[in-house]
Amino acid sequence: MQHHAPSEKHPSASQHCEDPSGYRQEQEDEFMDILEERRRSSDLGHAFRTFTPSPYRGAPPLSAGALNRTVLESQYLRYVTKEVAMETGESVDLVREEASGILEEMSQNLQLGFIRLLGFTLSKVFKRLFSHININQDGLNRLQQAIQESPVILMPNHRSYVDFLVLSYILFTYDLPIPVIAAGIRNSDGHEDGGRDPASFRSILHQEGHRV
Repeated sequence: MQHHAPSEKHPSASQHCEDPSGYRQEQEDEFMDILEERRRSSDLGHAFRTFTPSPYRGAPPLSAGALNRTVLESQYLRYVTKEVAMETGESVDLVREEASGILEEMSQNLQLGFIRLLGFTLSKVFKRLFSHININQDGLNRLQQAIQESPVILMPNHRSYVDFLVLSYILFTYDLPIPVIAAGIRNSDGHEDGGRDPASFRSILHQEGHRV
C-alpha cells in the first residue's frame, strides 16, 4: 500500500527517454490507484453501494448481540479472563465486565451505517490529502484468499496515524470485512488503562469472535 501527498510535478530525465528495461511499466502493472475511480464517479454512490463482505469460512453472520454473548461464553475466553484476573489481582467478574464493554464498543464501530459514513467521508478527505493511493493487486488477491481461510491480523507500520484509516478504506472499497482496530485506550491521565496491554486483549476478543 502506498499513499502519496499531492506535489508539484517536474519533468525529469526519465520522462524524456525510453526505458529499455520496462521497469516502469512493470511497476505500473503491479499497483493500482484506487483514488482514480473516486475522482471520476460519485462518492455517495461508492459509500451506499451493496457491501457484502464474505464471512470467515462461509459462516452465516450473527447479530452483534448474539456474537458478543457467544464470545463471552466461549471456553477460551473464560480461560483468558481467569488468567488476566490472576495477573492483575482483579476479580473474574470485573475482567468479564471489561471484556463485555470492549466487545460492545467493537461491535458499534462495525455497524453498516457507520461504515458507509466512514467510506463517504474518507473518499472526500483522501482526495484532498493524497494524489494517489496505490494498491498492490497481487497482495490484495492474497489477502482476499487468506480472509476466507483463517482469521487475519493486519499490522500497519505506523508511518502515520492515518494508516488504519487508509487500511479500512481499502478493505471497504474491495468488499472485504472491515478490521477491528486493536488500539490501546488511554485514561484521563494519558496512560494506558490497567496493568495489561489493551490492544492484546482486544485482539484476543476479535480472534475469538472469528473462531465462533
